Amino acid sequence: MEYLSKVKGCSVYVPLVDRGIDLIAVARKSFYQIQVKTSKFQRASYFWFDLHERKMVYTRNTYYIFVCKIPGRHKLMGKKSNFIVVPSLKIRGWIAQGAIARKQSDREIFNIFIYPDDAKRTWTYKNKKRNIDFTPYWNRFEPIK
Repeated sequence: MEYLSKVKGCSVYVPLVDRGIDLIAVARKSFYQIQVKTSKFQRASYFWFDLHERKMVYTRNTYYIFVCKIPGRHKLMGKKSNFIVVPSLKIRGWIAQGAIARKQSDREIFNIFIYPDDAKRTWTYKNKKRNIDFTPYWNRFEPIK
């Protein structure tokens, strides 16, 4: 909320009822629906997020922001928090292609495991022999104008 408000100049609103959207950002004459998922660094290796299929929203103005937080005084790629900003339609395409794996014990949940590589400065989704390069979406708030 702070980034969208202070840096992007958006007015940010929180819906009264959570139906898959956490924030609504209004900028100029456009509005954006935003789902925020947050994870702390797991086993000094990856970030873990779950997406519930029945709560997912797909429109050209909907974005999923995966907040990758580093605990304590540490930083990853020079930051305490990194953001992976992915358009919902891109996620829908990956799901349709079978590029994102479902949770084995609950087929309505997609497990998102994001592995950062500090040396290469990359972010990669890895799960069940599937890989997606998330680096192009790293801290990329530009589509939200």
